[in-house]
Amino acid sequence: MIDMLIRVIRRPAIEEVKNKIKKYEKELSTTFDEFEELFVSGKLNRRDIDAYFEWASLIHAYRGYVESGELDYVIEELRDFSPEETALLTPKRIELLYSVASVQTESINRLAQKTKRNVKNVYQDLKVLQTLGFVGFRKQGKRNIVPEALVEEITLLVR
Repeated sequence: MIDMLIRVIRRPAIEEVKNKIKKYEKELSTTFDEFEELFVSGKLNRRDIDAYFEWASLIHAYRGYVESGELDYVIEELRDFSPEETALLTPKRIELLYSVASVQTESINRLAQKTKRNVKNVYQDLKVLQTLGFVGFRKQGKRNIVPEALVEEITLLVR
C-alpha cells in the first residue's frame, strides 16, 4: 500500500464556523468590526490581510446561516492518508458515500434498503467513513439516525 494525499472539499457544521470566528477574536484580541476598520484604513500587514479575508468569509457565512438557515461555506483540506487509512476506502464504502451524498434518506435502515445492502454492514461502513471525516450522523425524531455526507468532493492524489 502507498501513502495518498486526499484533497477534500467539505461543508463544516455551524459549530465549527462559530468556533473559528471565536478563535480569530481571541488570537487577534478584537472584534471583526474593529478589525474591518483597520483593513479599510489600510493599517493591516500582509498576514493580517489574509486573516481578514478568511474571517470575513466566516462572518458572512454565519450571518447568512442566521438569516436563511443555509450555511454557504466550504473548506478545502489536504489530508495525508496512511496505507491503513487508504485501505479503508473500499469500493463498497466509496459507493455508500456517493449514495449518502446523492440519495435523500431518513434513516440508516432506509439507506440500506435503497442500496440493497445489509443494515449491519451499512452501519459499520458508515462508522468507518465517519472516522475518516467523510460522514456524520444527525438524530431525527426519537429513534432515527440520519447519515449525512460531510464532504462535497474528494480527490485522490497518488504520490
